[in-house]
Amino acid sequence: MKTNYLLAACLCMTLAGQAQTISSKREIMERFLNGTLEKNYAPAAFFMHFGKDAKTGEAAVNSHINYFVATGMDIVKIQFEQGYGRIRIEKPEDWEQIKPLPRNFFAPTLEVIDRIVNIAGHDAMILPTIYSPFQMLVQTVGAANLMKYAKEKPEQVTRAMEIFTTALIQFAKDCKARGVDGFYTPSQGGEEKFYIVPRFFERFVKPYDLQVMKECNQDTRCNILHICDYEGNYDDLSRFADYPGQIVNTPNIVNGKPFTLKDGERLFKRIVMGGLDRKKTIHNGTPEEVKAAVLKIKKNYKGRLIIGAECTIKPDTPMENIRTAIRTAHGK
Repeated sequence: MKTNYLLAACLCMTLAGQAQTISSKREIMERFLNGTLEKNYAPAAFFMHFGKDAKTGEAAVNSHINYFVATGMDIVKIQFEQGYGRIRIEKPEDWEQIKPLPRNFFAPTLEVIDRIVNIAGHDAMILPTIYSPFQMLVQTVGAANLMKYAKEKPEQVTRAMEIFTTALIQFAKDCKARGVDGFYTPSQGGEEKFYIVPRFFERFVKPYDLQVMKECNQDTRCNILHICDYEGNYDDLSRFADYPGQIVNTPNIVNGKPFTLKDGERLFKRIVMGGLDRKKTIHNGTPEEVKAAVLKIKKNYKGRLIIGAECTIKPDTPMENIRTAIRTAHGK
């Protein structure tokens, strides 16, 4: 009951001063996606991981809801904190340890999603994160092993990718059955460091990404394609241009040069999300500097935009900076 009370209080405060006809964050996002939201109001959201003690159960639910309440952001994005588990690969036969996931494998994450939908789904759009099959495999065997066997025993890598793809498609279906509005779908594997295996992205990443993302985008209306630079740098994002998702969130640097919101709009021809660097002003600036940075973004970019960072912000990012960025995006 306490969490429900906090959510209701948050919605009352964050919606105060807006048009009487807007009753929830859900309606704000619906108008935004339809292109009918007032132009001075830019939706905003910043995502973070909540620590090892808040990955599952009540702690995970409370962390997500309390963060949404504290920041006043416009969507609830649920972190994905569940991996297959690390497997030590020393010989080709070790890949056989990767087996199809049991039907209830994602039950801890689905429980968190179910609870958050029940608490906040009436008032806000709920977007779980679904990692790509590639990301699941990297977490399981490590990037070095993956690359070694992509060269020497590609059938082992293909088999593992198929296993994770099947599991993640079912996970997406189970999420949709719980009433989510869409997904936050990160992709990796197109970074420069993976070029040592010819056509690595085209053979071992993209076909499996697209299978999972097709399921995520079917019968949902708010999906964020996130091209993640955690594994390294990109020299080109065009290989992602046909990936699905109504909104795209990209790195700020591509091929050693700034990749702007306008660049993202030109390449992907859809709504963009970002504007702030997670390691710079939002993290180590003052609230005044954060406000100035957001105002500059709004002045320079005239298309539909969700103010945010290019990736997950650091856990020690000052809460006042996050709130300031969001309030400024909202025109306050």
